[in-house]
Amino acid sequence: MESKEELEQSEHGPHYRVLIGGLDGVRPGTPEEAASCMKRGAAAASDGSAPEQMVWVDIVRPTEDDATMLRDTFGFHPLAVEDCMHGEQSPKLERYRGYFFLVLYAARVNVDRNRPAFYELHCFVGPNYLVSVRKESVREVRELLARWRGAPRPYPTIGHLAHSLIDTLVDSYFPMVDHFGARVAACESEVYEKPQTGMQSIMGLRRELLRFRGLVGPTRDVLGSLLRRDLPFINPDLLPYFQDVRDHTVRVTEEIDMLRDLLSTAVEAQATVTSNQLNQTLRMMTSWSIILMSLTLIAGIYGMNFVHMPELSWPYGYALSLGLMVVVGGALVLFFRGRRWL
Repeated sequence: MESKEELEQSEHGPHYRVLIGGLDGVRPGTPEEAASCMKRGAAAASDGSAPEQMVWVDIVRPTEDDATMLRDTFGFHPLAVEDCMHGEQSPKLERYRGYFFLVLYAARVNVDRNRPAFYELHCFVGPNYLVSVRKESVREVRELLARWRGAPRPYPTIGHLAHSLIDTLVDSYFPMVDHFGARVAACESEVYEKPQTGMQSIMGLRRELLRFRGLVGPTRDVLGSLLRRDLPFINPDLLPYFQDVRDHTVRVTEEIDMLRDLLSTAVEAQATVTSNQLNQTLRMMTSWSIILMSLTLIAGIYGMNFVHMPELSWPYGYALSLGLMVVVGGALVLFFRGRRWL
């Protein structure tokens, strides 16, 4: 659900918010002020000095006017702006002149449908600015914006803001892992209780896990690239914090792989259960076929139209044939039950 502020922006005003500030406070601004501050920050970074102010521009549900602002006012590369407009990008880190372009995802459990939901977030990160573009409401962005506005001192540089944002996005993966863990456990139980529908549940869950793995794995690689590259917005003091976030992605990836292994084991168990049931069914059908064939043999013999058959004129022939059927059938039933085929 979108916040009230975002709904008002999307219906009655621009789709963006511009915040400019530093340790002494954060205030709203305009795109032109933000662009001027970004240029001053780039000049200060080239001189080796610290920027005086930081800028955060948050764009929700971007329009063509917002794309024009990203290209013309802020000077971002058209290819990166195109990615923001089209979406459905894999997590990645691209380097442009003077800034970096990040694509990350937040994860959430859709309680109503009991399914995962992923929210794409595009970020332009420069020496003193962070521009976030999103098509949907991302709670982590809203909360960090509120924290920065309320208490700017814990975020003295843009690197601190970038770390906090990435850290909260990665933390959203852990409840998703718990969600998948509970569903995998339920599938394991369903395999034995309802093997007919268990396979369908397992295959659907495997597809969702594969999609989740396809987002977390590249995110881990993105964080590895952040640590290996000489980024202007990450000072050496922040490297251990980014390494900690990467460790979290590694942990999530390993847990996803473990859940996939458990699902593979459940598939094998389901195949074994199905095979055992099929074998049991075939044994039962074979047993009854043999019993009925034996009775049919007796009936067939006494149903032949030969003149010289002693039993045909014998008054107890009919009773003997029925009794013989009962004895043979009962003996076969006891035999197959002894072998646990029935």
